[in-house]
Amino acid sequence: MFIKSCVLLPFYRFKSYRYGISFVNLLADIVDNIVMKYSVFVSIELLIFLCFISRGLQNKIIFSINGSIKERNLLNGVVSTLLSNLQSNIYSLDYDYKTGYVFFPRHNKNDILRFRYPSDTAYSTELVAAAREPIALVIDPLMNHVYWTEIYQQKIYRCNFDGTNKILILQDDQLYAITLDYVNSWLYYSTKTNKIRRYRLTSGEKQTVKESVDVTGLGIDAYKNRLYWMEYQNGDLESSGLNGTNVIKVVSTNKTRTNIGIYVYGSTIYCSNGIQILKVTVSPITMTEVVHTDTAGINSVVFYDGKNKRIGKRV
Repeated sequence: MFIKSCVLLPFYRFKSYRYGISFVNLLADIVDNIVMKYSVFVSIELLIFLCFISRGLQNKIIFSINGSIKERNLLNGVVSTLLSNLQSNIYSLDYDYKTGYVFFPRHNKNDILRFRYPSDTAYSTELVAAAREPIALVIDPLMNHVYWTEIYQQKIYRCNFDGTNKILILQDDQLYAITLDYVNSWLYYSTKTNKIRRYRLTSGEKQTVKESVDVTGLGIDAYKNRLYWMEYQNGDLESSGLNGTNVIKVVSTNKTRTNIGIYVYGSTIYCSNGIQILKVTVSPITMTEVVHTDTAGINSVVFYDGKNKRIGKRV
């Protein structure tokens, strides 16, 4: 090998004067051992790297645009259309890893639909429930429920994943965004009267969490007990404790009245930002990256990693 030749050349010249061939052979064996160990180390590092790349193949974002639902592979940048001609704006998406379904509301067609993802065959939708101009939805993977807001009916409904047992949960002002704290049984929602409120599913208690905010996207980091929201008027991504305390501005998107859906994945938040999707990493430092740019406004986004991440038991 080249390494051994470079190392041994001066010693072959030196040994003719003072040392025998045995010393050179010993040194060659030592170098061979070093090279072998180095090669094993490189192989292990390469294997780890390939495993990391393999896991990354599942990292995708699913998003809605112009009556269509698309996906983007975050590793290779390939964009594919999953569903088209949905005849409605899609303002919300959510995914259940246990059943493998993406759920979404069709605001202009008055229904809640779902489709299997991923799929080896052509994507097709299934009707979940009828609804009146639904805007946003969220799933409860622990109880197999889907919740949605009907903005002009001023109501939140719930049904099972298969559409059975549809019931009215609450009525308030005009409702928009919605998210769920699975662990503590709080349903969070925003109103067009510029409030974030929460409703306790186990007791019916209702609280105002934040006022004077026009919120179009809500999400929760259940590990760090943080609530995130997108402020529609000024384009700020903001956060607070689950009870509304310790409010901070995470980042300004520098766009107004174009930001709608957000998806919280631990300390990473994906935001629809006009014709772009932003990836905002909160920890250990706040960083913003554009991960997709399209030709028309993007209304909703969800991140898919191929893993079944359960949040915890309900209390």
